[in-house]
Amino acid sequence: MKLAIWLGALLVALLLWLNTPDAVWPYVFYLRVPLLMGILLMGLPVLALTWLRAMLRNLFVLRGPWQMAFVIISAVMAGTSVMMVANIILRNAPARFEVPSWITIPEFWQYALAILLSLPVCITAIVLSKERMDISADASIEHEKPKRQSRMMGVAMGVAISLGLLFGISQMRYWLNNSVPLNQFLVKFITLVTKQETQGYIDPQTGKLAAGHLTALAFWLIGFAIYGFIAWRFQPKPKAHRSEAPALLYVMVLLSGVTLLFGGMTFFFDFYRLLPIVLFLVASAVSYGLFRVDHFFKLKPLPQSQSAEVLSDFATVLDRRLAHQSGEKTLVLVCASGGGIQAAGWTVQVLTGLQTLLGDSFTQAIGLISSASGGSVGTMYFLDRFNLNHHAPDSRDLASIFESATSDSLDAVGWGLAYPDLWRLVGLPFLIPKLCDRGTAVETDWRGELYHPTASLASWRTQVLAGEIPIPVFNATLVEDGRRFLISPLTFVGSLSKQLPMSDMAAHKFSDFNTLYGDYDISVVTAARLSATFPYISPICRNNLDLKGKDYHLADGGYFDNSGVFTVVEWLNSLLSANQIPDIKRIVLLQINAFPQSLPTAATKAGDVSRGGWAMALLGPLLALFRVRDSTQTARNETEIELLGQRWSKHGVEIQHFPISFPSFEEMQRIEKEFAPPMQRPYFFNRDGRYNPPLSWKLTHAEKRAIKRAWELIACDPTGQVQRLRQQWQKWQQNSQ
Repeated sequence: MKLAIWLGALLVALLLWLNTPDAVWPYVFYLRVPLLMGILLMGLPVLALTWLRAMLRNLFVLRGPWQMAFVIISAVMAGTSVMMVANIILRNAPARFEVPSWITIPEFWQYALAILLSLPVCITAIVLSKERMDISADASIEHEKPKRQSRMMGVAMGVAISLGLLFGISQMRYWLNNSVPLNQFLVKFITLVTKQETQGYIDPQTGKLAAGHLTALAFWLIGFAIYGFIAWRFQPKPKAHRSEAPALLYVMVLLSGVTLLFGGMTFFFDFYRLLPIVLFLVASAVSYGLFRVDHFFKLKPLPQSQSAEVLSDFATVLDRRLAHQSGEKTLVLVCASGGGIQAAGWTVQVLTGLQTLLGDSFTQAIGLISSASGGSVGTMYFLDRFNLNHHAPDSRDLASIFESATSDSLDAVGWGLAYPDLWRLVGLPFLIPKLCDRGTAVETDWRGELYHPTASLASWRTQVLAGEIPIPVFNATLVEDGRRFLISPLTFVGSLSKQLPMSDMAAHKFSDFNTLYGDYDISVVTAARLSATFPYISPICRNNLDLKGKDYHLADGGYFDNSGVFTVVEWLNSLLSANQIPDIKRIVLLQINAFPQSLPTAATKAGDVSRGGWAMALLGPLLALFRVRDSTQTARNETEIELLGQRWSKHGVEIQHFPISFPSFEEMQRIEKEFAPPMQRPYFFNRDGRYNPPLSWKLTHAEKRAIKRAWELIACDPTGQVQRLRQQWQKWQQNSQ
């Protein structure tokens, strides 16, 4: 059967080849840019709903009528750019490339086809935005209560403005065509640039621009004006609940720009038998080297740095942190894993949920939080709301912590990509401030959700030394040598070098912020962003001061350890070896995992990469790299924790491990069946029950509810880790009184 299908496909391909006129194939080549961009425009929703669901689906979930209107307008403009470039090539390829005339598309049908190309994007956005725009998905989020039918209002506005812009393009073209001085200038300019080879650009009979070029110029002028307006109007600001253009608009803007740029380059350079993509990459690379283009994070000089002894005195810090405890003291150490915005939400949900369940005494016992990637973002928002007199967040602030940690940042990423980062790529880096890219755009967006937006490591250092907040450790990775980089108010390298027998070796295993940049300060949002440098969403960057020998590039902490466990185990070993925490009776190691506990994955599902074939040959090496990284880190961490407990139990130190993971699909079904009311199929799981959370910085209301529901389920499971921790904590509290 398979052989017959294969032979039939070959026969169909052969018949198409033999029956396609020879004149078609040159046009397929010359039209390659609009063809590819048209396929991408129509295929993007398909990718978002299937193979790239985790990365792209939430692009299509919009927040209000104006966002819907912006997406419809930008999608129609993207389709128009595709048809405009295609029309220029179809009309002028015979003159420029000496190929037979093929077909021409009337202006009405150009616009009709442009709208048709935009329909998949528009329809997908309309359908997926229903949950967020037509009804209030979460009654606790007052500012997110849209009016009913706001989608249709946005659709109506988008359609009306799109038609108005298409009419405006026609009017602009009419004005350009009637401007004699402008036409004369354009003819002279093109003659100069093409070295008298004006075929396809200038009509020899009229001496004016050939068909389609003035329309493209009109489109470019109107589009550039809109592009500039969006840059000014929607530049990220540190303000919560502000109006933002949707990230999908920026995707459409980039698609339009790529179509016009490379479509124009292919029409020009194909005449000279040059590959435009090669020329573009060479020019971009030269500009990067010439202007020393890089991405940076901001260091601020400190007026006076504190001594290394104070910053590495963990015993005093922990003693002050646990001063409220009497009798048997319990130290809680938290490890928060990465995983994008879902990990940020799960981290704060677990921490705030445990404070609600166990009381403020639990949060007040947390001495250190080691986090990576999305867990660092959640940790930032959790510590930001601490009542310094109470040494824990107030109960009235717990809901707002979750809301801030799960607020959308994808729109800010889109702005950074479509403006400063795009200008760098196309060879105009001198037009952009040094500290302006998609990473700083995300920082600005996060700062708007903070209660203390100007917080820095220095301000946190004062609070840590006073025992008012736990010691935060944002784990990152040094790109140049692959070492861990600990971003924390305290110093870790110095303490280890004094306390571990193999001090020299230990000191070179990792570095920390105070060791490299002891005389400088860094914003808290920058520290979290450096730890959460998710590939391509946030750029790998270095400090902005050109410090000789210290210009390391920093990447996501998940490359080395996505859980934060390794840092805690190594640090705890060093303290116990030096007898630095003698008054603590027990240590609780709380591990917050944003993903379900790893289980063997079946390799028999149809369409799975693991089935082999072309997909495995192409994606297998990358799949193996990521899967081995996760499984290896998990196995290593479990071994490290087990060895840690065994080692110090012989010395009378009680270490208990409580891993709290996002529940698997099977676990949620079991808990619902036995202990909780039933619910619909939870988000984050596909039809096969495989965990598939969003990997972008955006969550829908339903996904936020899924995080809360997952916590409710595991919190009520009498056989789970949460109830086990609750029972133990109540017992310990009684013994300490």
